Amino acid sequence: MYLVFDVGGTFVKYAVMTVDGCIVEKNKMPTRNKKNDTLDDFLASLVDVYETLRPKYQLFGIAIGTPGQVDVNKGIVYGGGALTYLDKQPVASMLSARCGNIPVSIENDARCAALAEIWMGNARDCDDACVMVFGTGVGGGIIINRRVHRGKRLLAGELSFLIDGMNREQLDFVCNVDKSKEGWYDKIPFPTLFASTCATGSGLVRRVAREKQLSPDDVSGELIYKWAEEGDQICIDALEDVYFGIARQCINIFVTIDPDVILIGGGISANPAFIPGIKRYVEKFISIYEPLNGIRVEGCRFGSDSNLIGALFNFLQLHNLAE
Repeated sequence: MYLVFDVGGTFVKYAVMTVDGCIVEKNKMPTRNKKNDTLDDFLASLVDVYETLRPKYQLFGIAIGTPGQVDVNKGIVYGGGALTYLDKQPVASMLSARCGNIPVSIENDARCAALAEIWMGNARDCDDACVMVFGTGVGGGIIINRRVHRGKRLLAGELSFLIDGMNREQLDFVCNVDKSKEGWYDKIPFPTLFASTCATGSGLVRRVAREKQLSPDDVSGELIYKWAEEGDQICIDALEDVYFGIARQCINIFVTIDPDVILIGGGISANPAFIPGIKRYVEKFISIYEPLNGIRVEGCRFGSDSNLIGALFNFLQLHNLAE
C-alpha cells in the first residue's frame, strides 16, 4: 500500500492506494495555510496522517502532488503557489526523515493529472499527450514517451505563462502596476496573459463581474453558465472567448508538440458545455487548414482523484515499479 497526498491551497486530500491505483481509503483535512502557519506545521499535519494510518496498513512509500515547480529527482519544491513556505524546500527528504525514512516522491499537481491520464486515463494508449487543467489557475503537463517533459528549468508545461493577445501598451501597463498593493492583478486590462483572460474560472468571473458591474463575490462559474442559458450576452460572449482562447492554444500546442491527444480537465471542464465549446472552435481551425485534421481534443477521464492517481504513478516511475 502507498499513502498519497494531493496538496491544495484549502484542503489536503489523502488516500491509501494499491500499486495498481485503486483507492482503499480516502479523506481530507484543512491545509495548514493560515497567516502564521509554517513548513513545520504543514509537515507535521502529513506526519499525523501517516502515523494514524501506519498501524492499519503496510505502507511502502508516500507520494505527493503539490502546487509549484518541482525538481522530482531532488524532491525540492519551487514557488509552491499559495503555500509560499514550500519555496526552495526539500519537502520529500524532510517528510521522509520524519516518517522513518520511508521513500517519498513529490510532483507538481497538474503534472500528476497528466500522469493519471497516461497511466490509466484517456491517454493510456498514447505515447505523447498534453493535459491542460483549468481551475483557480492554469496547470498543464506534457507527456513525451509516457514520461513528464519538464525542461531544464522545470518550466515545460507551465501553461499559466502562455502569452495570448497582449499588445505593447498592455505589457507596459502590467510592468508599471504597483504589485505591492493588494488587488493589483485585478487592474490588468483584458486581454493580457492567457491565464487571466479566459483559461481560469477566476479570470472568467473577474471579466463578467467587471462588465456587469458586480462584485466578483457575487459571480460564479455556475451563475455565468446559468445567465448564458438565459440569454445574457455578456456571459455568452465571455464563455465563447474562453472556448476560442483554449482552442487557439490547443492548435498552438498541436503544431509545436504534435501529441497524440490533448486532454482538458479541471473544475470548470465538468460543465457539459465546456469541452464541446472548445471543440467547436478547433473544428473551425481545422476547416481553414487541412494539416490540423489530426488534432484530437478530449476531456480528462479522472476528476477530483486525478492528482492522487498521478502522484502515485510518479512514485512508481521513480522507483521503476511502473509497468
